[in-house]
Parts: sequence; C-alpha cells; structure tokens
Amino acid sequence: MKIQLIAILFLVFTGILSAQSDKNTSIYQQIEKQTDIIYNSLVNIRRDLHMNPEISKQEKRTSKVVAEYLRNLGLEVKTNVGGNGVVGILEGGKKGRKIAWRADMDAIKTDDPDVVSFKSKNEGVRHICGHDVHTTIALGIANVLSQQKENLEGTVYFIFQPAEETFTGAKDMIEDGLFEIIKPDEVYGLHIGPEASGMINVKANELFAYQKTLAIKFKPNVNKKELENFLNTLLKGFVRNIEQNGSPWDIINKITDPTIGLTSKETIFKDYFILQGARLRTEKGVTFYNASFLETDLKKVNNIPLEIKKQILSSTFKDSFISIDYSKDYSGTPINDPELTKIATQTISSFYNKEIFMPLYGQVPYFGEDFIFYQQKVPGVFFFLGGSNVEKGISSMPHTANFAVDETTIKYGVQSFASLLFERANKNASK
Repeated sequence: MKIQLIAILFLVFTGILSAQSDKNTSIYQQIEKQTDIIYNSLVNIRRDLHMNPEISKQEKRTSKVVAEYLRNLGLEVKTNVGGNGVVGILEGGKKGRKIAWRADMDAIKTDDPDVVSFKSKNEGVRHICGHDVHTTIALGIANVLSQQKENLEGTVYFIFQPAEETFTGAKDMIEDGLFEIIKPDEVYGLHIGPEASGMINVKANELFAYQKTLAIKFKPNVNKKELENFLNTLLKGFVRNIEQNGSPWDIINKITDPTIGLTSKETIFKDYFILQGARLRTEKGVTFYNASFLETDLKKVNNIPLEIKKQILSSTFKDSFISIDYSKDYSGTPINDPELTKIATQTISSFYNKEIFMPLYGQVPYFGEDFIFYQQKVPGVFFFLGGSNVEKGISSMPHTANFAVDETTIKYGVQSFASLLFERANKNASK
C-alpha cells in the first residue's frame, strides 16, 4: 500500500513538472511569436533613433521616445534619473524575483559619413557604437514581457541609461537614487559586437582588460632624454603576448580571428599587457611621465606601480623622484557573475539553438563599459550580441567609420533575452 502511494505521488509530481515545462515552452513560443509581430515596428524605432542621435547628457529626445513607449505598454515610468535616464517598471502578476535590464542611449561625435540609407540628421553625431540598437532591443523586451504580465511571477526593471560614452551615466543614475527606485536581485545588459548577427558571446569574470593610467613626477633637474628612455624601457618590460607594431586597430581587428581571436581557445587575448600613450612633459617646473596600459591580470595590475617605484628608487633617478599616481578605478571591465553566466547560457540554450552561443576565452582590449557600476551593487551578466553580416558587407565593429548593424539581430536579441528575464523573474526566490 505504501509503495502504491509513493508511486502515485511520484506520478503526480512528475505530472506537475511536465505541465510546468509544457507551460514554459508554450510561453517561450509566445515570446518568439510576439517578437516576430513587433519586429518591423522595432526596426522603425531603431532607424528613428539612428536618424536622431544625441551625444552624452543631451539624450532628451531619446529619453522622451523611450518613456512614451513604456507608458503605452502600461509600465510605471520614472524619468530624469541621473540626467536623462529613464526607468520602466513591469510588475508581474505574482511574487517572484526582481530582475533588471540595462540599455544605453547616447551617440558619438564623429565627422565620418553615415553608411546607411537612414542617415543621421544631426551633423557630426552618429550611432557608431550600437546604442540605438541596444535601446530598441530593450523596448522590444519590455513589449514582449508586458504581454506575459499574468504569467510573470516577478518584476522586471528596464534601465535606459544616458552618458555611457563618457563613463558617467551609470554613476549619475546610481547617485540619483536608482537603487532606491528599484531593488533588483540581478542585472543584465548587452553590447553589439562584431560577430555574426544573433550570435551571443559571454564569459564569466572579467570581460575586458583593466585600463589604468600612470602619472610619475620628477624634479626639474632630471635629464629628460635619459629619464624617458629609462621609463619607456621599464614599461615595455611588462609587455607580453601581443605585439604592438601598429595602431590599436591592428590589434582590435584580430579579436574576431577564428584562430587567435576571442572565441578561440588559443586566443592571444587571454594574458597580456599593452602599453599605450607614454610621454614625457614638463609643467610648472615639474617633469611628468604619463602612460596608460591594458592588463588582464588583476594581481599584476596592483603590483605594477609598486614595481615601477622600486625600479626608480634603485636607479640614478631616485633623487629626482617625487611621486607616482595610479588610477584606482577598475570600472573599465564588467565582471560577470560565474554562476549567473552559467545559468543564463543554459537558460537561453534550452529554448533556442545552442549554436548561437560562442564562449569567449580572452578579455577585450581598448574598450570599456560602465555596466560594472551596476554589478558592484548586484550580481549580473553582460553579453555581446553579434550584428555583422559578411554577405551583406555589414561590419558591426564598434567605433569604426563603417560601423553598421544587421537589424535581424534585434529579433534575436529580443526573443533570447526576454526569455532569460522571464525565466529568472519566475524563479520565485525573492525574499
């Protein structure tokens, strides 16, 4: 009798799990269908934003477009957060986790002509970093999830951030009380990358190299030519694994190389030091040596100024040495939570083609992201979403003159990340 009861309970329990799984599968099919329905309208929004770009701290029109769209979806909307920031709040029908999604809105000053037919109307300003696409995808996710409000067992926050390009927007929103308005358990975001449209790249821990600056002061009596040669040689001694014979773009263009790029296990971008911008100058009777560099190893990042000072104090320049200043901010690299990175990859892969994920094995040089300031408050994951299409001649390498995006990536981005946010919100683990 006891065995029969256990068997019955087992069948009931597995039946509940099966029904829940079927329900979730159905919901993700609905998400995919709704994404298809709104896709053309999202393309129109993206093109409107592209034609009306606004630089950091001037995103008033963009902010207005975003706020109006969210209100029309029925979301609670907060505006003027940290400047032109907008926050949309989608409350689900039941209690669950609280998940945040961040998109940046600002464009860049550039005199390079637009390469698309829907050209920028604002002379000298273009979206060549993909923030128009980021904003559009976030609006699409909000639209799709608002259609699932009754099934959503949690809250999703949409953070539309200004001034990412100046590295001030995230700080401004946080200092203006962002995390008093919202209380997320997790935060997610993305950036358009140079891989094929719809391809998702992600890795745990550091996503970019650490970018640091040095300012070393000496007394004016120092022999400047000898000092410069000494310090240049000293700093070049830290360089490893990546040759610096050309411009930074010669290095950046290698990140998509299938044999040595970021998606290869044999990548050259796994453990490196890159020196850039070293120069000597004299100002108000003080001789300065300024340099910046990229380093992938945090322990080495912290040890470098100590080693430089040690070498100087052991040299003929010790009596001329005054001080060494070192930037303390590690904000250039998002640090992805390892467990959430694993969960996110498995979640999206379980409902969509696993081939859309290509793990990264190295850290991206020369670029930075202020998304780290959100991750300092709550755990989160930052993704790259490919936007290139070789057959169409579209290259989505950010900050390049010929930057463009295959707009099909909007569809992939909306359905993949709307599914992720729905799944995370419905874990029903909020305390």
